[in-house]
Amino acid sequence: MSEGSYIQGAGDDSEGWAHGLTPPVFWEHKSTLAATGEEDLPELIVELVEEHRKQDGRQQATLITPTRNLYISPTDPQLNGGGTYDLVIDCNGNPEASEGNSKRLNLGCGVSKLGSRDLRKHLHQVLAFTSSQLESNPSQSMLVTCESGKDLSAGALLAILCLCYDDEGKYPYVQSQSGHANHATGNFAGSHAKNKIDKQFIRQRLAWIVSSKHDVNPSRATLQSVNAFLMERPDY
Repeated sequence: MSEGSYIQGAGDDSEGWAHGLTPPVFWEHKSTLAATGEEDLPELIVELVEEHRKQDGRQQATLITPTRNLYISPTDPQLNGGGTYDLVIDCNGNPEASEGNSKRLNLGCGVSKLGSRDLRKHLHQVLAFTSSQLESNPSQSMLVTCESGKDLSAGALLAILCLCYDDEGKYPYVQSQSGHANHATGNFAGSHAKNKIDKQFIRQRLAWIVSSKHDVNPSRATLQSVNAFLMERPDY
């Protein structure tokens, strides 16, 4: 079907455009729209527009491969709060703004070296939040942000990758003998149960982030904070 073809009840329907139908959404789904009855069009249009909005949001963040659900980006109020991602960690966000929201964690880190030191203090929260959320549904998407999208967010992701993901980039939920993740002792589901965390291991995980987002450049202070947190944990 050419772009000049006429589709009755869809593209020419002012009510359809009133429901948020845009030309990109229309042409991408023209066959589906043409095959849908007029009474069902409003609901379909709402669904298609919402899915298109989520796709646009994901294109603004970078997927950290080989994982399928971890993303990194600069802090963007529209992206962070738009519901595109199931979970959000904002390294610089005001902690009070995320209170009562189980799907969001704002760390309140400062900037520069102060921010790196702040991050170390909050990494326990980052790991507890990640583990508690993903143990029930490991497929949930998680966006980690900071002001630049290159420093603190990369540090937080590095800790998550080292402690919560295996060598294939998967979140392997590991139960304790009681059947629950042991957050109190730091027994987060993840690779550290099988791998010794040393500088080489940390560099390997950092390479996942850098190869996925080439402009990532965590500061020396941030890397030192994350390394110290990972290598000084009492359960090793």
